[in-house]
Amino acid sequence: MRTSKLGFAEGFLGTQAQEAKAKGAIFMAFDWDKAAKIIKEKFKTHNDLVAEAGLEGDWNYTGGEIFEEGKPTNENYTYLQSNWATPTLILTYDGASEEIECWVEGNDRFTSDTKWDDISLKILGIPLT
Repeated sequence: MRTSKLGFAEGFLGTQAQEAKAKGAIFMAFDWDKAAKIIKEKFKTHNDLVAEAGLEGDWNYTGGEIFEEGKPTNENYTYLQSNWATPTLILTYDGASEEIECWVEGNDRFTSDTKWDDISLKILGIPLT
């Protein structure tokens, strides 16, 4: 999961993107509200939780940590919208990890550049520091 099958330009401009566009594929954007709910629940029992967000199959170019040391973070680079790669949440805790598809159709609120916003932080219940 945490590797890239294609280079960023190949994925963004290449065959997979063109085929998806030709089929009328929607832009899938990372769902920060869903991620906040999942992280909030998991953190209750796993205080070592680390959460990462990225695009499946293009992780090296899109992924980054969004929650670490008990706090949300906007410091890491992420690019979280695609019409061919699925936005994914990876949770790591106690030496285990989970991968969860975590997306909604792209809209004015959730785009490729979206980070934690006030609504998602309220759901998470932990302020951005």
